[in-house]
Amino acid sequence: MIDQDVIKALRNKRESAFEYVYQQTKRGVYSMIFSIVRSHPATEDIMQDVYMKMMESIGQYQEKTNFNNWLLTIAKHMAIDYYRREKRVFHMDQEDYDNRQTSIETGPDEAARFEAMLDVLDSEERTVVLLKIVDNMKFKDIARVLDKPLGTVIWLYHQALKVLRKYEGIE
Repeated sequence: MIDQDVIKALRNKRESAFEYVYQQTKRGVYSMIFSIVRSHPATEDIMQDVYMKMMESIGQYQEKTNFNNWLLTIAKHMAIDYYRREKRVFHMDQEDYDNRQTSIETGPDEAARFEAMLDVLDSEERTVVLLKIVDNMKFKDIARVLDKPLGTVIWLYHQALKVLRKYEGIE
């Protein structure tokens, strides 16, 4: 959780505050963007833009509100803007191909399996699952970020789990 002292330091352009916020939020921001654009290189580029936008807009952040939700909303809007500009044109350069084949934290087989599992989900299910599992967000926070009712988010999560179980042959 990002406290008000860190926000104040961000407003004063302190590099240590920026680094702290980045370390605390990077997984959730990455998950949000990737769930929409589905490209590792594009996600990394958009992430940079999100953090630049965060610094430009920090004066607009309202104290006593959830900073993480505010930042994820910026990420969501920037990813959607990118997605609309690309109009679903499929791009895969060598770096993206390599990222799909291997991961720092997993081996190539696990990374490919994870990608294949994500591919069976629709975009809303994928976003909810990534935010819940990768970033460990609470359903109420996911609902706020996605601007959806809490019940819808929980339903999407459980639907996604059913799809994944069926994909894995568990059901």
